[in-house]
Amino acid sequence: MKTHGVTDETLVRSLSVYAGMVSKVVADPEQWLGVDEDPDTEPTSLPQRALDAIKDHTLGTVTPASGDWAAQPLQQRIDWWVDRIAVGAGLAAAAPRLAGALADRLPLQAALGAAATGLAVCAVAREHGLTEPGDWVPLLAKVLFDREVAPAVGTPVPAAEDAEQALRAGEPDEDRGGPVAALARGAQHSARTLWRLAGAFRDLQHLLDDRPRGGILARGLAKVPVVGVAGGWLDERGAIRKAAKETAGLIA
Repeated sequence: MKTHGVTDETLVRSLSVYAGMVSKVVADPEQWLGVDEDPDTEPTSLPQRALDAIKDHTLGTVTPASGDWAAQPLQQRIDWWVDRIAVGAGLAAAAPRLAGALADRLPLQAALGAAATGLAVCAVAREHGLTEPGDWVPLLAKVLFDREVAPAVGTPVPAAEDAEQALRAGEPDEDRGGPVAALARGAQHSARTLWRLAGAFRDLQHLLDDRPRGGILARGLAKVPVVGVAGGWLDERGAIRKAAKETAGLIA
């Protein structure tokens, strides 16, 4: 099958690479999605203070690294992932919206949004007991692009060491400016990780407009320069929540 110029084989190959990388992220979210490097340091800028307040309010003390994690109700664990991905990856995906509507012309903008939303798909599937990255590929295809694919089509998921190497490669330097540097320091881990994950979608550019999106009002606000970051974040957060809900429904 071929849709929008992208074959099932190409789709599965790209999503397999992505799923392999995400398996490392969800196994160690504190490393790849970031925690405060120096919690005793008082944030100095307004964006930093706002982000820290959001994290303290939404994330709590019970995380996947906690011994109490497995004892938490399923929905509570899913909500933690949705909130965590929205706070970190969602904000990173929205950062190019500083340019307002011009961000729509950047191929990376759509790829960042798809990468953030895909994180929610994989995390929800994992909490439902689907722990193999290969099992996430059909869910990613359906939720992100409304495509039905067979798990066996295409190339296998990369080995764990290859997936981690891909996550560590091509790191953008926050000291050079750009979207990563524009974020609060505590969010830069998420931004760097999302940047690498977005690279897995380079062969899927024709499909990225089909990815889940937030509400119309948020998308409209995202087109306004500077304040578009807020609209972009609401847009990405809405997409992440939609994807998590649809994934749970497909599994159920």
